[in-house]
Amino acid sequence: MLNFVCIVSEQAVPNLLFIRQFREKEAKFFFLSSKEMEERKMTKNIKAALRLPENRCFTVLIDANDAMVIFQQLQNYAFPKEGKYLVNITGGNKLMSQMVFQYFMDFDSEMLYAPIGSPDYQVLYPEVGRIPKDNSLKLSLDDYLRAYGYKAESSLDYYELEPSPSEIMRQLLQRGHPKNVDWISRASHQDYKKEDKRYLMGEWFELYCFKLFKELFNLDNSQIACSVGVKSIESDSAYPFDNEFDLMFVYLNDLYVFECKVYLADVIRLDKISPPIFKLASLSQNFGLQCKKFIAVLGQFSDDQKSLDQLENLRLSLGINKILDQEVFANSKKRKYFEGRFAVQA
Repeated sequence: MLNFVCIVSEQAVPNLLFIRQFREKEAKFFFLSSKEMEERKMTKNIKAALRLPENRCFTVLIDANDAMVIFQQLQNYAFPKEGKYLVNITGGNKLMSQMVFQYFMDFDSEMLYAPIGSPDYQVLYPEVGRIPKDNSLKLSLDDYLRAYGYKAESSLDYYELEPSPSEIMRQLLQRGHPKNVDWISRASHQDYKKEDKRYLMGEWFELYCFKLFKELFNLDNSQIACSVGVKSIESDSAYPFDNEFDLMFVYLNDLYVFECKVYLADVIRLDKISPPIFKLASLSQNFGLQCKKFIAVLGQFSDDQKSLDQLENLRLSLGINKILDQEVFANSKKRKYFEGRFAVQA
């Protein structure tokens, strides 16, 4: 019988992929967790994302900062002597991983570590070696969100009106600015009351990005969604969702979150683009270190270097990976461009 041991941390995906790759039918799962992680429901979220049977899951509380206390807590827990232990020491802090390593040396165990970006699990015990990660494992958007305690309550099914998103983008790139696009210009007038106003004023761009990245990265429907209403699993709010994201997708088991904005002003002012940047940075901070944040923008940026520097400083300070402008979407080699920036293995 195989016994899994995982150190629970705020980074849920490494344990998720570890169990997915090596899981056996009758396995047991031991989650070594701190008081802080249990208050944040991290173990509960991992079990929910993996649909693990409760009667085979065990949570062992350990200290996060005292080596002697950690070792004593591990000794006091009645870990079964039968079966092999597969120990993932990737999570937690260095002290926790070192004490877990030392304790399980006395068991029939194999201890693995998965550096971020590595294609392999590093085998540290009983002999040093490597085990390739299973690249066929693909997390769905639901898997990823549930691992962090969230669920997608709603999303916008892909659709096309006349003109299609690709037709609007084609005219926009030809004419150089959203305000010069006939359909957008008409819809921007206050007296325009047709049902497609929301679509023409920006929803088409979300749909365009949805289709672009779905096709570029060969994502299936479970891995991508636009206009995603996200809600905490623990939330008792009467509102249907807590936050909304223009586009979310999982690529190479990393989460990508987008705000997609169309600006009709002659020049995009910093006070207009700042709110979606702040929103994206704030709302995505609970999705793990491997969450990638992008702002996709159609419109004209200022030529003023001071303004551009302020925007870049804001982007860097808030951890936004990239602001994608019109030139990116005009690039005939979009696949190469995006793969070069997005292809970071978890």
